[in-house]
Amino acid sequence: MAAEDTEAWIQRAVQGALADVAPEADPGRLAPDRSLHTQLGLDSVDFLRFIAALERRAGITIPGAHSHRLSTPAGCRAYLRAHAPAGPRP
Repeated sequence: MAAEDTEAWIQRAVQGALADVAPEADPGRLAPDRSLHTQLGLDSVDFLRFIAALERRAGITIPGAHSHRLSTPAGCRAYLRAHAPAGPRP
């Protein structure tokens, strides 16, 4: 799949997961390297809900040991880029 398609898939997955957990959040205004906890006031339960939503929307499994990699918007994008499924995106 083309890089543009992968980036669009990543954007949809991250924005959708954020909308599930923090519907008031404007993903375009989030600093890429700042913690989602800090920027959105997420507590640990909200963050787990975000990870579950990201798994669902991206169609991948994210091991609990990897959750620290997803603490920032840039980390989410990098993780999804590295773990993108082959073939058509969900």
